[in-house]
Amino acid sequence: MPNKHEGIVMYRFFGWIAFGFVLLAGLVNSAADGYHHKIRYWEIWNEPENRPNMWTGTDDDYYRLYDMAAKAIKVEFPHLMVGGPSVGAQGNLIDGRIEPYPFLKGFLEYCRDKATPLDFFSWHTYTNNPYLYVRKAKAMRNLLDEYGFTKAELHLNEWNYLPDNDWTPMSLAGQGLKRREWFARIGGAEGAAFLACVLVYLQDSPVDVANYYAGDINCFGLFDRFGAPGKNFYAAKAFKMLLDTPIRVKTTTGKPGERAVCAGVNRDETELTVLLSNFRCTDKEYRFGIDNFVKQGKVAWEIFRVDSSYDLERVRSGDIDGAGFELKEVIEAPCILVLRVRKTGN
Repeated sequence: MPNKHEGIVMYRFFGWIAFGFVLLAGLVNSAADGYHHKIRYWEIWNEPENRPNMWTGTDDDYYRLYDMAAKAIKVEFPHLMVGGPSVGAQGNLIDGRIEPYPFLKGFLEYCRDKATPLDFFSWHTYTNNPYLYVRKAKAMRNLLDEYGFTKAELHLNEWNYLPDNDWTPMSLAGQGLKRREWFARIGGAEGAAFLACVLVYLQDSPVDVANYYAGDINCFGLFDRFGAPGKNFYAAKAFKMLLDTPIRVKTTTGKPGERAVCAGVNRDETELTVLLSNFRCTDKEYRFGIDNFVKQGKVAWEIFRVDSSYDLERVRSGDIDGAGFELKEVIEAPCILVLRVRKTGN
C-alpha cells in the first residue's frame, strides 16, 4: 500500500516566462548557495486542451512548447522527471480501452516521433463513480504502452468527487445556494466515503502517484476557509490509520463503485486494521469475521466512524478471549468504518 513516491514535490509551471524565471532563479540561488527545494517532478502546463480557460494557442503550439521545455530541462538537469500534459479530457472509455481525443492522440504521436522525454504522464478526472479511476488508469496504461512509453509513470494528479457528475453549480447560473450545497457534499460524508473508496481502489491499479485536489482551504479542499477539517479530511486520516498496518491481507465484500474494503497488519502481526467505506451501497449490516489473526489469546478491538454524526471518533470497543471472532455493525451509506484489533496477551 505505501507509495514509492510518498513525499514527492511537484512543480507545475505555465509558459516560457515562468520557465525562464525558474531556471534563472535556480542558477542564481545555486551560485549563492541559496534555496534548495529538491523539486524532482516538473509538469509542463495544466490542461492545455481546456481552451480558452487554460490555453489559447493551437494543439501544435502546446506540443512544441512541451517538446522544447522537456528537452531543455533534461539536458541541464538529467536527473529530473519531466511530464504532462495534465490532460482533463482524455477520450472515450469503451470496453476497457481509451479512444483518445485528438489533442491527446496528437500529443502522444508528437512525443513518440520527436523522441520527446515523457517521464510521467499526468491526467485529471472528477466523477461520482470512485471505481472509474481504476478503469481509466488501466486503459491509460495500455495506451501509453501502445505508443512506446512503457516506462512513463502514471500520475492521477487531480481528482475529487463530482456530485451527480454535474459541473453546473460551478457556472454563473449555479452560484448561490446550489453551489454551497454542492461543495457541502464534496466536503461532507458523501465526499469522504468517495475519497476513501478511491484510495482503496487505487491499490489495485497501475497509478504511480495520485494527488487529491485539494489539501488546502479552497472549496474543494480538506479544510474550510477557517482551517477547520471537513469530513473528507477524516477520510484521509482513516486511510492513514490503515497505512499504519501496511502489510495487506485478504478481504472480501468489496463492491466496485459502491463500497470498498481493505485490511492490513503490522510487521510483527500484533495489530490489524480494516477500513470499509460504504459510498452508496444499499446494504446496511456488515459482519467482520477475523480469521487467522488470533489463533489463541486476548485481543482488544475498537471501531471508529466517519459519517454525518462522527469525525473518526471511537464508537465501540471491547476485548475478546479466544480464537477468531466476528463483529456486526450497521454501516449505512455514506459512511466509513475503521476496525482496529490489537493482540494484548496469551
